[in-house]
Amino acid sequence: MYKICFVFIFFVVCAAIDIENYLKICDRNSLEVNECLVEAVQKGIKDLAGGNADLGVPALDPFYQDELKMEYNNNQIQGKMLISNIFVAGLSSSTVKDARLKADEDSFHLEIDMFTPEVKVYGEYEGGGSYNSLKLLANGNFSTTMTDLVYTWKLNGKPHVIKGITYMKVKSFYMRPDVGTMKTSITNENPDSKPLIDLGVKITNENWRLLYKEFLPFAQANWNKSGTRVANKIFLTIPYDTLFPNKS
Repeated sequence: MYKICFVFIFFVVCAAIDIENYLKICDRNSLEVNECLVEAVQKGIKDLAGGNADLGVPALDPFYQDELKMEYNNNQIQGKMLISNIFVAGLSSSTVKDARLKADEDSFHLEIDMFTPEVKVYGEYEGGGSYNSLKLLANGNFSTTMTDLVYTWKLNGKPHVIKGITYMKVKSFYMRPDVGTMKTSITNENPDSKPLIDLGVKITNENWRLLYKEFLPFAQANWNKSGTRVANKIFLTIPYDTLFPNKS
């Protein structure tokens, strides 16, 4: 789910790119700009699912990330994990529910309300952890399936001039998904820790809402950092008046 932000930012950004061969564009000062953005982002979800070399957009469904490092420390519980060869599948089934754009010469704020019926995140992992004196190591494959995701992406930006041309630099990205259900499965190539890992998966699936809430601040920090970086690959390449033209 941490990768949901990478994929959705491409939809938000590309929704307003002034490239009529690929995408629907929206006048930032039009009274219908929000309705236009809903249509533009929905079209982008469909048209960009397989990627677009001309726009520099990778395949979005499934979306691929090479690795992610995670570390957790809470009283007697410590753990480190490296997740690799990560795929996020199902994002092209998303529905755009609403959009709100506030844009002028000094700043912009963009919000997109989304619903995704199912997202599956899968890949490989290796790591270790401890609880008091108990230690374990594990490695294998993982798969997490989430359903009924409801969320809003929020991007804030400020003007940034490069060689006399004004671009909009994204300063922050925010997302807090509400999830209907979540189920995780894990294989473990280390026989010594298999019973404990199996128990951990059972506890995780039975108490996923509590654990999701516990890890959400870590995920949001990652989304903000990664989402801002990915968004700026587009926002600092395409001039502001091209991303959000003023035709009114």
